[in-house]
Amino acid sequence: MTDSPFPDDNQSDDNDAPLHGKVHHKNLSARLPEHVGAGVFSNGVLILSGPFEFICDFVLRMGENQRIVSRIVMPHAVARQFVTALTDNVGNYEKRFGPLPKMPLPQSLRETSEEFRGSEEGIVSAQHETPQLPSELPSESEPKPAKPAPKQPAPPIEDIYDDLRLPDDLLSGRYANAVLIRHSGTEFCFDFITNLFPRSAVSARVFMASPHVGPFLSSMKRSLGGSESSGEPQD
Repeated sequence: MTDSPFPDDNQSDDNDAPLHGKVHHKNLSARLPEHVGAGVFSNGVLILSGPFEFICDFVLRMGENQRIVSRIVMPHAVARQFVTALTDNVGNYEKRFGPLPKMPLPQSLRETSEEFRGSEEGIVSAQHETPQLPSELPSESEPKPAKPAPKQPAPPIEDIYDDLRLPDDLLSGRYANAVLIRHSGTEFCFDFITNLFPRSAVSARVFMASPHVGPFLSSMKRSLGGSESSGEPQD
Protein backbone atom coordinates (compact mmCIF):
# COMPACT_ATOMS: atom_id res chain seq x y z
CA MET A 1 0.00 0.00 0.00
CA THR A 2 1.48 3.35 -1.06
CA ASP A 3 0.59 6.89 -0.04
CA SER A 4 -1.18 8.94 -2.66
CA PRO A 5 0.68 12.13 -3.71
CA PHE A 6 -2.66 13.97 -3.75
CA PRO A 7 -4.35 14.99 -0.51
CA ASP A 8 -7.67 13.57 0.38
CA ASP A 9 -10.58 15.75 -0.78
CA ASN A 10 -12.10 15.96 2.70
CA GLN A 11 -8.76 16.93 4.23
CA SER A 12 -8.27 19.68 1.62
CA ASP A 13 -11.67 21.15 2.42
CA ASP A 14 -10.81 21.29 6.12
CA ASN A 15 -7.52 23.11 5.47
CA ASP A 16 -9.16 25.69 3.22
CA ALA A 17 -11.88 26.55 5.73
CA PRO A 18 -11.53 30.05 7.21
CA LEU A 19 -10.27 30.25 10.76
CA HIS A 20 -12.34 32.03 13.39
CA GLY A 21 -11.26 33.02 16.84
CA LYS A 22 -11.44 35.65 19.54
CA VAL A 23 -8.58 37.76 20.80
CA HIS A 24 -8.41 39.75 24.01
CA HIS A 25 -6.53 42.97 23.27
CA LYS A 26 -5.32 44.89 26.32
CA ASN A 27 -4.55 48.51 25.48
CA LEU A 28 -2.51 49.19 28.60
CA SER A 29 0.30 50.78 26.60
CA ALA A 30 0.93 51.93 23.06
CA ARG A 31 4.06 51.57 20.97
CA LEU A 32 5.58 54.91 20.00
CA PRO A 33 7.35 54.70 16.61
CA GLU A 34 10.56 56.67 16.44
CA HIS A 35 9.39 58.85 13.54
CA VAL A 36 6.25 59.81 15.51
CA GLY A 37 7.88 60.49 18.88
CA ALA A 38 9.16 63.98 18.06
CA GLY A 39 5.64 65.11 17.21
CA VAL A 40 4.58 68.18 15.23
CA PHE A 41 3.57 71.65 16.39
CA SER A 42 0.28 73.18 15.26
CA ASN A 43 -1.29 76.60 15.77
CA GLY A 44 -4.63 75.96 14.08
CA VAL A 45 -7.08 73.21 13.14
CA LEU A 46 -9.44 72.69 10.21
CA ILE A 47 -12.31 70.31 10.99
CA LEU A 48 -14.15 68.35 8.30
CA SER A 49 -17.06 66.06 9.16
CA GLY A 50 -18.22 63.30 6.84
CA PRO A 51 -21.07 60.81 7.20
CA PHE A 52 -18.86 58.27 8.98
CA GLU A 53 -15.76 60.08 10.26
CA PHE A 54 -14.28 63.32 11.53
CA ILE A 55 -11.12 64.76 10.00
CA CYS A 56 -8.89 67.14 11.95
CA ASP A 57 -6.29 68.89 9.82
CA PHE A 58 -3.70 70.39 12.16
CA VAL A 59 -2.15 73.43 10.52
CA LEU A 60 1.06 75.37 11.00
CA ARG A 61 0.50 78.95 9.85
CA MET A 62 3.82 80.67 10.25
CA GLY A 63 6.12 82.08 7.63
CA GLU A 64 5.72 81.41 3.94
CA ASN A 65 5.35 77.62 4.04
CA GLN A 66 1.91 77.35 5.64
CA ARG A 67 1.02 73.70 5.68
CA ILE A 68 -0.98 70.87 7.17
CA VAL A 69 1.36 69.06 9.54
CA SER A 70 -0.98 66.23 10.58
CA ARG A 71 -4.33 64.84 9.39
CA ILE A 72 -6.30 62.70 11.86
CA VAL A 73 -9.26 60.53 10.87
CA MET A 74 -11.61 59.49 13.69
CA PRO A 75 -15.03 57.79 13.76
CA HIS A 76 -17.83 59.97 15.07
CA ALA A 77 -18.03 57.98 18.32
CA VAL A 78 -14.32 58.52 18.95
CA ALA A 79 -14.64 62.24 18.18
CA ARG A 80 -17.35 62.54 20.85
CA GLN A 81 -15.15 60.69 23.34
CA PHE A 82 -12.28 62.99 22.41
CA VAL A 83 -14.39 66.10 23.12
CA THR A 84 -15.41 64.69 26.51
CA ALA A 85 -11.81 63.84 27.41
CA LEU A 86 -10.51 67.23 26.26
CA THR A 87 -13.23 69.02 28.25
CA ASP A 88 -12.18 67.12 31.37
CA ASN A 89 -8.51 67.82 30.65
CA VAL A 90 -9.15 71.55 30.25
CA GLY A 91 -11.03 71.47 33.56
CA ASN A 92 -8.01 69.89 35.24
CA TYR A 93 -5.75 72.49 33.61
CA GLU A 94 -7.86 75.37 34.92
CA LYS A 95 -7.95 73.92 38.44
CA ARG A 96 -4.17 73.90 38.48
CA PHE A 97 -3.15 76.89 36.35
CA GLY A 98 -6.28 79.05 36.13
CA PRO A 99 -8.37 79.86 33.02
CA LEU A 100 -6.95 78.95 29.63
CA PRO A 101 -5.01 81.93 28.26
CA LYS A 102 -6.58 83.85 25.40
CA MET A 103 -4.92 84.63 22.12
CA PRO A 104 -3.17 88.02 22.41
CA LEU A 105 -4.40 90.83 20.17
CA PRO A 106 -2.20 93.34 18.33
CA GLN A 107 -1.81 96.58 20.30
CA SER A 108 -4.00 98.65 17.92
CA LEU A 109 -6.88 96.17 18.07
CA ARG A 110 -6.50 95.84 21.84
CA GLU A 111 -6.87 99.61 22.35
CA THR A 112 -9.94 99.75 20.11
CA SER A 113 -11.62 96.83 21.84
CA GLU A 114 -10.84 98.31 25.29
CA GLU A 115 -12.32 101.68 24.30
CA PHE A 116 -15.49 100.04 23.05
CA ARG A 117 -15.73 97.79 26.09
CA GLY A 118 -15.25 100.80 28.40
CA SER A 119 -17.96 102.82 26.64
CA GLU A 120 -20.32 99.84 26.80
CA GLU A 121 -19.68 99.43 30.51
CA GLY A 122 -20.32 103.13 31.07
CA ILE A 123 -23.67 102.97 29.29
CA VAL A 124 -24.73 99.91 31.24
CA SER A 125 -23.79 101.39 34.62
CA ALA A 126 -25.54 104.68 33.80
CA GLN A 127 -28.72 102.86 32.88
CA HIS A 128 -28.56 100.86 36.12
CA GLU A 129 -27.93 103.89 38.34
CA THR A 130 -30.08 106.66 36.80
CA PRO A 131 -32.44 105.47 34.08
CA GLN A 132 -33.03 108.26 31.57
CA LEU A 133 -36.48 109.46 30.66
CA PRO A 134 -37.32 110.00 26.98
CA SER A 135 -36.79 113.76 27.36
CA GLU A 136 -33.36 113.16 28.84
CA LEU A 137 -32.02 110.93 26.07
CA PRO A 138 -28.83 112.27 24.45
CA SER A 139 -29.24 114.22 21.25
CA GLU A 140 -27.89 113.04 17.92
CA SER A 141 -25.18 115.71 18.11
CA GLU A 142 -23.57 114.08 21.13
CA PRO A 143 -20.76 111.62 20.42
CA LYS A 144 -21.78 107.98 20.31
CA PRO A 145 -19.63 105.07 21.40
CA ALA A 146 -17.61 103.49 18.64
CA LYS A 147 -19.02 100.32 17.15
CA PRO A 148 -16.83 97.30 16.60
CA ALA A 149 -15.85 96.54 13.04
CA PRO A 150 -18.14 93.98 11.42
CA LYS A 151 -16.75 90.48 11.18
CA GLN A 152 -15.41 89.48 7.81
CA PRO A 153 -17.17 86.50 6.23
CA ALA A 154 -15.20 83.27 6.32
CA PRO A 155 -13.54 82.44 2.99
CA PRO A 156 -14.66 79.31 1.09
CA ILE A 157 -13.04 76.10 2.30
CA GLU A 158 -11.50 75.57 -1.14
CA ASP A 159 -9.65 78.89 -0.93
CA ILE A 160 -8.26 77.99 2.50
CA TYR A 161 -6.86 74.69 1.27
CA ASP A 162 -5.43 76.33 -1.85
CA ASP A 163 -3.18 78.37 0.45
CA LEU A 164 -2.01 75.35 2.44
CA ARG A 165 0.52 72.73 1.50
CA LEU A 166 -0.75 69.18 2.02
CA PRO A 167 2.05 66.60 1.56
CA ASP A 168 1.19 63.46 -0.39
CA ASP A 169 1.96 61.22 2.57
CA LEU A 170 -0.78 62.99 4.57
CA LEU A 171 -3.55 62.81 1.97
CA SER A 172 -5.06 59.68 3.53
CA GLY A 173 -4.37 60.87 7.07
CA ARG A 174 -3.63 58.85 10.19
CA TYR A 175 -6.41 56.76 11.69
CA ALA A 176 -7.11 56.95 15.43
CA ASN A 177 -9.66 55.23 17.64
CA ALA A 178 -8.26 56.56 20.94
CA VAL A 179 -6.55 59.72 22.16
CA LEU A 180 -4.20 60.33 25.09
CA ILE A 181 -4.14 63.97 26.26
CA ARG A 182 -1.47 65.56 28.44
CA HIS A 183 -0.69 69.17 29.29
CA SER A 184 1.82 71.44 30.93
CA GLY A 185 1.30 75.07 31.88
CA THR A 186 1.94 76.24 28.31
CA GLU A 187 1.25 73.32 25.93
CA PHE A 188 -1.12 70.44 25.29
CA CYS A 189 0.03 67.13 23.80
CA PHE A 190 -2.32 64.87 21.84
CA ASP A 191 -1.29 61.27 21.18
CA PHE A 192 -3.63 59.77 18.60
CA ILE A 193 -3.63 55.99 18.97
CA THR A 194 -4.73 52.96 16.97
CA ASN A 195 -5.94 50.27 19.37
CA LEU A 196 -5.54 47.27 17.07
CA PHE A 197 -4.36 43.72 17.67
CA PRO A 198 -1.66 42.67 18.38
CA ARG A 199 -0.24 46.00 19.67
CA SER A 200 -1.61 49.50 20.14
CA ALA A 201 0.50 52.21 18.54
CA VAL A 202 0.65 56.00 18.43
CA SER A 203 -0.20 57.06 14.88
CA ALA A 204 0.42 60.79 15.38
CA ARG A 205 1.56 63.20 18.09
CA VAL A 206 0.53 66.86 17.99
CA PHE A 207 1.53 69.74 20.26
CA MET A 208 -0.58 72.89 20.64
CA ALA A 209 -0.01 76.00 22.75
CA SER A 210 -2.61 76.47 25.46
CA PRO A 211 -4.31 79.54 23.89
CA HIS A 212 -5.22 77.47 20.81
CA VAL A 213 -6.91 74.67 22.74
CA GLY A 214 -10.02 76.62 23.76
CA PRO A 215 -11.01 77.56 20.17
CA PHE A 216 -10.20 74.00 19.03
CA LEU A 217 -12.52 72.52 21.66
CA SER A 218 -15.30 74.99 20.82
CA SER A 219 -15.03 74.16 17.11
CA MET A 220 -15.20 70.43 17.81
CA LYS A 221 -18.32 70.90 19.93
CA ARG A 222 -20.00 73.01 17.24
CA SER A 223 -19.13 70.51 14.52
CA LEU A 224 -20.42 67.56 16.54
CA GLY A 225 -23.59 69.41 17.48
CA GLY A 226 -24.25 70.46 13.90
CA SER A 227 -23.69 67.01 12.43
CA GLU A 228 -25.89 65.37 15.07
CA SER A 229 -28.75 67.85 14.64
CA SER A 230 -28.76 67.92 10.84
CA GLY A 231 -27.63 64.38 10.12
CA GLU A 232 -25.62 65.72 7.18
CA PRO A 233 -21.87 66.01 6.71
CA GLN A 234 -20.38 69.43 7.38
CA ASP A 235 -17.29 71.08 6.00
